[in-house]
Amino acid sequence: MRLDAMIDMTPGICGGRARLAGTRVPVHRVIRYYRLGYSAEEMLDLLPSLTLAQIHGALAYALTNPQETEQALRLEDEEAARLAEKNDAA
Repeated sequence: MRLDAMIDMTPGICGGRARLAGTRVPVHRVIRYYRLGYSAEEMLDLLPSLTLAQIHGALAYALTNPQETEQALRLEDEEAARLAEKNDAA
């Protein structure tokens, strides 16, 4: 299977960010787990709807699109900070 067939970007789904085709799992989620030290095999327990090939596809996509991946991670971090701040203020 070609890498570009494994990745979709659709406005309104996962914020339009790269995700694994046919899922709502964004590529940056797989990368976040990878950076936390999880192996691709361990991620199968965390993301049971995915196959090992999909996880490797997400890793490969992130390696070939590092700026896009870093931006998606930054946006997720910013949103988490906004939500935490909003929760603290409530």
